[in-house]
Amino acid sequence: MQKLRSALLLPLLVLSVLSSLDRQLNAAEEQIVIEDLSPPQLRNQIKRIESEFYRVFNASVEDKQLAINCYDYTPTGSNIREEACEPQFLTDARGQNVNDVRFGVDVLLSPQELRQRLALEYEALTAAMTKLNQESRYFSELNSILAALREELEMR
Repeated sequence: MQKLRSALLLPLLVLSVLSSLDRQLNAAEEQIVIEDLSPPQLRNQIKRIESEFYRVFNASVEDKQLAINCYDYTPTGSNIREEACEPQFLTDARGQNVNDVRFGVDVLLSPQELRQRLALEYEALTAAMTKLNQESRYFSELNSILAALREELEMR
């Protein structure tokens, strides 16, 4: 009985492994044609590529203040959740500004004023991304794909 059970299970296991390999090979050969994607599919692809883009960048950057974090939020006056991605230094500065306002030390800064105050940090972020874009072919390709997807979505 044991031999019969193992004789039946082995071919099933082999078939399972072969079908899994076949699916992986077919997925690797499948190419996405940007022009064939609908706007929702384009947005989905942009989100996937952005996630990988930021993951690669965050893994390579030594200064964690330059890391890009994404989070969901609901804008004031809306019930529709949106995603925002921003560098850690901006999140920290905004939080510090709000705390300073609470304690009467500073005035609440507009997003533009906050960006002006953080000009040096933004320069460092740009330099880090440019450096990685030059050093990493994978990051550079992600950047190119992301630009092409965004351009196609904008044209529609």
